Amino acid sequence: YLIIILCFTGAMYPAIDLTAGEKERGTLETLLCSPASRAELVFGKFLLVLVSSLSAMAMSLISMGGTAIVMGTILSRGAREQAMAAGEQAAAVSAPFIDPLGLLGVLVLVLPVAVLFSAVEFTVALFARSSKEAQSYLGPMMLVVLLPAILGMLPGIDLNAPLAFVPLLNLSLVCREMLSGVWHWGYIAIIFSSTCVYAAMALALAVRMFNREDVIFRA
Repeated sequence: YLIIILCFTGAMYPAIDLTAGEKERGTLETLLCSPASRAELVFGKFLLVLVSSLSAMAMSLISMGGTAIVMGTILSRGAREQAMAAGEQAAAVSAPFIDPLGLLGVLVLVLPVAVLFSAVEFTVALFARSSKEAQSYLGPMMLVVLLPAILGMLPGIDLNAPLAFVPLLNLSLVCREMLSGVWHWGYIAIIFSSTCVYAAMALALAVRMFNREDVIFRA
């Protein structure tokens, strides 16, 4: 669920700045006078939000992963030196198994989720009159995102066909399986395709809202 949070927060502030922020600065009207179509403007802004979301997730994961590796090396070396000083043989501690291919699979499945988050946050922030109002809209959405992600970590909730269509919960469940080396290819295909459909619907909604004058120039 940490990856889900990073994707959501990474897209939040760029989405706010490119919609409600431009309303406050008065630059949105100038942008609309350009020869680019509304759909092109939406896709350009959306791609920037998406890149920000993926970049924030990647940099955070690299930073945390590097820190974990360094700290683990230091702690294991210290424990080994203490055991040798005491004349005892260091016990071999087996680390929990994480499938590297599973980690790669998680990153692939996160891509449509990042698209979904970017489109939804862009659409919601577009309704706001100011950046502060947009933050008040997107802030509570964090709880909506966290709830299914945390539910997927609870014991007793296993991946099945109905849950494979539930956004975010399906990702949390399948990620848990893939990281442990278990691959349910049928469920993975359902989750990836359904998330792509949800993301396409959210992006289409963003284009539709950007074409509405009462949304862009909401008083």
